[in-house]
Amino acid sequence: MKKAQLLSEIVGDVFLPVLGYLFWGWNLYFILLFILIDFSVRLLFAIWRPATRSIQLLLRPILFYLSFLILSHFYMVLTEPTWRFATAFSAFFWYEDLFIPQGLILLPLLIYTERSRERMELMLNGSYNASQQLKKLGNRLLGGTLIFMLMSLCLVVFNWTETVEIIFFLSAWLFLVIYEHKAVFLKR
Repeated sequence: MKKAQLLSEIVGDVFLPVLGYLFWGWNLYFILLFILIDFSVRLLFAIWRPATRSIQLLLRPILFYLSFLILSHFYMVLTEPTWRFATAFSAFFWYEDLFIPQGLILLPLLIYTERSRERMELMLNGSYNASQQLKKLGNRLLGGTLIFMLMSLCLVVFNWTETVEIIFFLSAWLFLVIYEHKAVFLKR
């Protein structure tokens, strides 16, 4: 994997949620919804590709996606017992910035990003290895699930604020992305 690919992953997966937190007032759930929509788009592309329609290839990412979804929502209920999915999702999707709902911008952006990821892989490596991308997606979802398990334990032990919670999550997410691409740093 090239450094350009690592940089694009960091920008798309970490920097955009940081911008959302700093400039658009995203809370942890808005960041989580962005990540979930991103993973949903990636999984739908994987299901759509003929090369990855095998249940053996899709089983692991789908199970990890469901575990990430359930555990992250469990965490949100722990932090705010009055929280409701439908109202929170609606608030995220229809949140307006410059009079345009962000969901109408983010969804096409994430679809475009997935297509660009495919083209970049094809351009750099000469072929697109869909099963390798599914394995990478499954690993990222497993890492995200472990992050929320750790955050749930920390919530019980510590009484942290929303800011500390978001900084912890984004730092752990950045570490996860960098760890996935450790080969870039080990190559000379």
